[in-house]
Order: sequence, then C-alpha cells, then structure tokens
Amino acid sequence: MAVRTALALLGGAFLLYYATRLPLFVQLHFVHQSTLSRYRKAKGRPEESAWALVTGSTDGIGKGFAEELCERGFNVIIHGRNQHKLEAVKTDLNKRWPNQQVQILKLDAAKDAANAEIFSRTAANLRNFDLKVLINNLGGNGGMDVSFMPLHERTSDQIGTFINVNARFPTEMTRAVLPQLRENGPALIVNVGSTTSDFGLPYLSIYSGCKSYNKGWSRSLTAEMKAEGANIEVFCLLVSAVATNYVPRAASLFAPTARQMASYSLDKVGCGKSIVFGYWAHAVQAAFFWVLPDWLAEKMIIEVGIKERKEDEDRAKNR
Repeated sequence: MAVRTALALLGGAFLLYYATRLPLFVQLHFVHQSTLSRYRKAKGRPEESAWALVTGSTDGIGKGFAEELCERGFNVIIHGRNQHKLEAVKTDLNKRWPNQQVQILKLDAAKDAANAEIFSRTAANLRNFDLKVLINNLGGNGGMDVSFMPLHERTSDQIGTFINVNARFPTEMTRAVLPQLRENGPALIVNVGSTTSDFGLPYLSIYSGCKSYNKGWSRSLTAEMKAEGANIEVFCLLVSAVATNYVPRAASLFAPTARQMASYSLDKVGCGKSIVFGYWAHAVQAAFFWVLPDWLAEKMIIEVGIKERKEDEDRAKNR
C-alpha cells in the first residue's frame, strides 16, 4: 500500500509539473519562430551574407552547426586543431553549399587557451570578416583516450585540459571577438552546455563543473550585454545524448543526429531565455528527473555514470 501511495504521489507530481509547464514547453519547442535571420546579412551590405564562427566544428554537433548555418545562408568559419580534418570539412561544405564561403581557424584549445597573444592575433585576423554569430561549441576531453575517470586518478595536466577546453577557451574566444560583435550588431553568441551541469554525472566531475560555469557565465553575460546596451543575444544550450562519431550510438527519439541537434538549437534563437534546452526530448528527460525524489534520481544517475564509464573504457581499448 505504501508503495502504491508513493507511486501515486510521484505520478501526481509529474502530472502537476507538466500541467503548469506544458503551455510554455509547447510555445518554446513547437510554436516559437527563430529570429536567426536577423543576423544573416552583413552590416551595411544586405546583399552579402554575414559570417558565423563555430568552434570545434570538424565533427559532431559543431559540424552540424556549420552545415545548418550554411543551409540558412551564412558564411562560416570552421575551427579545429587538425588541419586535415578542417580541409576535409571545408571541401565538403563548399561542395554542398557553393554559394556560401567557408574559412578555417586552426587552434588547439587544450594548448592555446591561456595564450593571450594567440587570441589577440586571432581577433585581428577575424576583423577581415563581418562576424555576427559565435557558436562556442567546443567541449569534451581535449583528445584524452578516456573521459570517465575518478577525480583522484586524474593528473594535474588532465584537469587543466578539461578546464582549458570547456571553460577557458570559450571565455577567451568570446572576449577576443566581443568588440567586433558589438560593432557588427545585432549579433549572437551561443554557448553549448550540457545536462551534466544539472545532474552531476559521476566520473565527469571536472567536465560537469565546467559546464556549470558555462551556464552561470552565459546568464551573467546575457545581463551584461543588456546593461551595456549591446545588441547581442546570448544563451546557453543544454544538451544531452546526441548520436555522433565520438560516442557511437544510433539516432533515436532521445539522441538526435548532430545536424538535427544543431537545427533544433538554432530554432531557439530569439526565444528570450538565457538557458534553454535545444531539443524538446532532452527537456522531457530532464523534467522526469526533476520530479523524482533526490535519492532515486541520484541512484539512476550513478548507474548511468558507471555504465558510461565502462563503455568509455571499452571504446578506448578498441581505438
């Protein structure tokens, strides 16, 4: 009887949550019309396309953003650390969207994040482009073989790599190009975050902490742009599972393809939120955890972390 009562209360809480949030959910994910087009034209030259810079765009969601931005009429600067991959992606984009221009920015976030001279030089070089959109997509483990690991087993260098790639690099890149974005306004900054910032997946404590920083930084930067009177929209995307080459999984309802993830995310431009789920099914997943008792949610998250760690180690052995 007690179990039935608990389940009934849990179900009631779940239904109550959705009853109050459902109209907002539907408006955001199925009714809202993206205002991305307001950033598409070069300032003072409406016949020319503006430029978008996408960090970490040789694979995964970043490549999806580059593809989707080309599809929507932007010129794109793709960023990565591997020249061969960058050239391959540029060739592919040029072939599929011959009317859009594509340029390359080669930087190693793990090594260059603290190099002020490199960012100054990058900012100067980007002055040659009418930059209106910055997608801070780059994230991950910076090329390490294993992502999931207990904190006490990590080296100081590994900790530094996580922080450089996931927190310092996007911050420094934004600082470097912000003056140009202000001049070219209206402009857009999208910071790609992760649901690990809310749910604290075990064995990813540093990554989760960096993504929590991403959320707080985005929220503060949103307020700062408004306080400064800058015509710059800023928001942080919360992302969960995505079907990519790095983490092989079949595309499904709760794991969209990288291109789908990028498309859904760009559809949120102009929604007025500083923190937003790019994909509706990820929001549903999160809502499910939010209504669970803390002990049960934690138990489920721990089980996921243990499973993900095992799969991560198996992938590393097979590379």
